Amino acid sequence: MNKNMVKNILSLFMIQGAGYILPLVTLPYLVRVLGPSEYGVLGFSLAFVQYFTLLVQYGFDLSATNKIAIHKENKTLVSQVFWGVLFCKTILVVLGALLLAAIIAFVPSVHQYATVMIVSYTSVIGAAYVPSWLFQGKEKMGWMAISNIVAKIITLPLIFLWVNSPADTWLVALITGAGFILGAIFSFYMIYREKWIEWSLPDYAQIKELISDGRYIFLSNIAGSVYVNSIPVFLGFAAGPVIVGYYVAADKIRMAIQGLMGPVTQVFYPRISAVMATDRERGLSMIRKLLYGQNGLVLVISLLLMVFAHEIITVFYGETYLASVSILMILAPMVFFISVSTVLGVQGMLIINMKKEFSQILWFGAVLNTLVIFPLIWLAGADGAAISVLMTEAIVALLIVYKTKSIWRRS
Repeated sequence: MNKNMVKNILSLFMIQGAGYILPLVTLPYLVRVLGPSEYGVLGFSLAFVQYFTLLVQYGFDLSATNKIAIHKENKTLVSQVFWGVLFCKTILVVLGALLLAAIIAFVPSVHQYATVMIVSYTSVIGAAYVPSWLFQGKEKMGWMAISNIVAKIITLPLIFLWVNSPADTWLVALITGAGFILGAIFSFYMIYREKWIEWSLPDYAQIKELISDGRYIFLSNIAGSVYVNSIPVFLGFAAGPVIVGYYVAADKIRMAIQGLMGPVTQVFYPRISAVMATDRERGLSMIRKLLYGQNGLVLVISLLLMVFAHEIITVFYGETYLASVSILMILAPMVFFISVSTVLGVQGMLIINMKKEFSQILWFGAVLNTLVIFPLIWLAGADGAAISVLMTEAIVALLIVYKTKSIWRRS
């Protein structure tokens, strides 16, 4: 692993810290000020707008990264990809806003979440225009880290200054979205300063190619969202905001730990993509090293998270959230299963053109989770929801391991 890769991994750890660890600073304050009910409203709303984040990101975060990584020295081609992706994302942002308005207008069960959901759409707008795929493809994540961290640091104190009661839940959503938008603005300034991009009017053929390249990744992301990110939404409909609050409190811890696993994968993805284009066996060797090296560490972390779940919950949230302890214990092994799926699925199957098979596995998991989650919620509440997503993630990981025997086994 060369110095540039190490630098990019450290940069991404900084980004993940801004995205996951810095919000943990405000988490103990928020769960106490908002209470389980309003914290559940916030959790439901942010989880619901994640569907729209998936829509606006489409599959570009991987497909565009792959294309730029291979042709990163070709300014004309990179510019065409850049403007084409932004054009597509703008259309999707508008369509998403119209769809959200229709849902709020015609689905009575979401009316209690309407205000926070609308404000939460600012996160979708920000996520759409953060050009992480460009920085990853060019392997220049240091600048991306700086812009994200500065944006989060600027907005973080606003939580303590402006949020003082459960009635301020919508302000939390607004501040969260403002952090994304500010990060996007800083990123565009850096792109302009470095003169990476020249103007290129997107044409129909380019747009069609971008959409085609990302379609299986988009479908895979939707499927994955159904059995991981959608759980607060399902709980909101089936059990109400208080139960959502207990689940989201536990899952925030799991997501923070999971997020710290991402930098290595994100740095290796463009590098493996570029290497695989010229030397397949060397690329497969990199995947194997990542698989065994990363997942050995992640297994230990998952076990520690399970063993110390009670201490973690009480330190962060206090005695009010003891119901979250069992949820965190159930969710802890997901950190390991998702890490295995990410290395072999994203780094392996997507890069070696098994996109369709990867999408099929994730959709199988989505269907399975949809079949079992509501009976399990009825039987065990939030614990049942956690069991359903853990079971689904374990099965998906096993199917991916089976499908990728040629990758992780030496020939």
